[in-house]
Amino acid sequence: MSILIVDDNAVMRRTLRTFFEQHSDWAVCGEAVDGLDAIQKAQQLEPDIIILDLSMPVMNGFEAARELSRIRPSIPLLMFTSALSPALKQEARAVGCVDVISKSDQQPHHTLLGRINRLRNPGN
Repeated sequence: MSILIVDDNAVMRRTLRTFFEQHSDWAVCGEAVDGLDAIQKAQQLEPDIIILDLSMPVMNGFEAARELSRIRPSIPLLMFTSALSPALKQEARAVGCVDVISKSDQQPHHTLLGRINRLRNPGN
């Protein structure tokens, strides 16, 4: 399974890449620094899933999700953000995200991994 990580924070991108690469069947196919970069990389790399931050320069996560859902509707989008509220979750789903995971969770990477596993194996 290939993952595109989209976050303007280099430390977060590196942390997520390291975490996912510890799982032998996961491959981070690319990284993007903003929403516009994400759209370009998604078209080039055709990832199986995209992890998308909300607050980014150039194009934020909502704008990117809206466009990614239009041009690549089969790719699940997971928003991974520190800003979390019921309204944010609702808006994220409205623009095409399948879920929103908080970076503030006690173990956010494990929460993210669990959600990706459920997307990969919906019957389990």
